[in-house]
Amino acid sequence: MLSEDQIDYLLQIKASKQVIPNDTVRVMLKALRWAPEEIERGVAFLNRPEAKEEPTKPVPAGVPAPVPAKPEPKVSSSIKIKQNPFPVGSPFVAKQQVHREKRHKSIIFLGALLGVVVFIVAVIIFAKFSGVPR
Repeated sequence: MLSEDQIDYLLQIKASKQVIPNDTVRVMLKALRWAPEEIERGVAFLNRPEAKEEPTKPVPAGVPAPVPAKPEPKVSSSIKIKQNPFPVGSPFVAKQQVHREKRHKSIIFLGALLGVVVFIVAVIIFAKFSGVPR
């Protein structure tokens, strides 16, 4: 007999609406250290068809059975993997790379220029306040 925690876990698996092969379910349950009997009961529990909400009424023998309407296709709530919008070799990616290189070079140039300016200002201030005669 399965415990309530085990049934809750199996219901979570079933609610994912992803078809999981029986072998994968067995491995998952074995990793949780379930007993072999519990694993088989769990697989059987997952393979049970879902119960219908409305019980069907028996149709009298002389009346033809109504034709059931086509069920609407179920929308899967599975994980959607988004494809990279800019695959390798895309011209847009190449333009971005060139732009990065230009920006990188300009930042290095501006940093070097700022360093030279700060050095010159520091030398002028040092010369002014050091008391060195002119």
